[in-house]
Amino acid sequence: MILFTLNMLLGFASLVLVLITLGFALQAAAMMLLRDRPFSPLPRRPSVAALVPAHNEEQNIEATLLCIKQDLKAGDRLLVVADNCSDRTASLAAQAGAEVLVRSNSELRGKGFALAAGLRHLASTPPEIVLFIDADCQINRHGVDLLARACATAGAPIQCRNLMVAHPETSGPSRLAEFAWRIKNDLRPNGYARLGLPCQLHGTGMAVPWALINPDLFATGHLAEDIFFGLELAIRGHPARFFRDACVTSYFPDTQSGHVQQKRRWVHGHLGLIRSHLPRLLLHALKTRDLQLLALAADLAVPPLGMLAIANLVLLALSLLYLAVVGSGSPLAYSALALAVFAFSLVSAWYVSGRDLIGLGEIAQVPRHMAMVLRTVLTLARRDRTQWIRADRPRTRAPVGRHVRHTRH
Repeated sequence: MILFTLNMLLGFASLVLVLITLGFALQAAAMMLLRDRPFSPLPRRPSVAALVPAHNEEQNIEATLLCIKQDLKAGDRLLVVADNCSDRTASLAAQAGAEVLVRSNSELRGKGFALAAGLRHLASTPPEIVLFIDADCQINRHGVDLLARACATAGAPIQCRNLMVAHPETSGPSRLAEFAWRIKNDLRPNGYARLGLPCQLHGTGMAVPWALINPDLFATGHLAEDIFFGLELAIRGHPARFFRDACVTSYFPDTQSGHVQQKRRWVHGHLGLIRSHLPRLLLHALKTRDLQLLALAADLAVPPLGMLAIANLVLLALSLLYLAVVGSGSPLAYSALALAVFAFSLVSAWYVSGRDLIGLGEIAQVPRHMAMVLRTVLTLARRDRTQWIRADRPRTRAPVGRHVRHTRH
């Protein structure tokens, strides 16, 4: 009876892992086999309010605001929420021509509360479109205009391409982290877009019609307030669309410890949403027969890349142990299938988005990268919930756009 139960558990775990990885495989295959769908924004440019949450961002705020201001027109607004700042963020933002809202609340800390305060401030004279850009990001030329028009055309939230790169003058994370970021925020949503499916919101580089704005959906204290907001809108019938022509770019944290801290916060937030929203999404999708919600559920179920790799390797090791002890190879067959699907997805992603980043030198760093991910998982298993803390930023002010490595799909 015990052996039968173990066999069933390993088989079930392998099946779940195959189903989860199939979502990633579908997105990677779409990027290889399909072309971008045409997206023709409206010729009329709607009014825009660019909302920039900032916590101690004196090193980056001026460059960020300069990029945004290039595309603003008469009647647009540029609002910086200086949230619990102890530096010159507010004064520098004002000097750069932004409207500044100073927020001080040591109890309700985090980006979500800053965004909620900014949205309530904008409500007196609301724009047609709200554009969200983090204070350490720079948007490409005409990006504001493109996002605003795309959002007005779709009448739905729009997420642009969101790239994060390693600063060339710091000892930050390796190219493996940059590759994983490309997969999550470029390859996967663009694969879905080529299939006509929605995407998650990433918190920066997103545009939302004012009619869909609800500050209370941000003021939750959630570690992944951006994905939370997008999922809530999707459940209400307004899933986000991916728009690759606009792009925001930023640097990874300045130090390895800062990167680990940031990674831990993202992983904890993502896994928390899997627990809280995956059942809701599946229930709504099945109840309403909504393929869009089902696609978002499949996307949400895919954990961070490192975690998915670890899960496949652990399951394979357990199946091999079961074969050696019991002599049954059926769990091994299932786990091998899961690993094969994951390998196909990863190789496809590398071919489409990683050939300029990943070589033999980067492959040698894989064990170290996975060890960092494993430590993050263990902290979550100990219920050590990461609080929102600003990660270290690069100490230099070199324009981020100068060092971006672009991919061709």
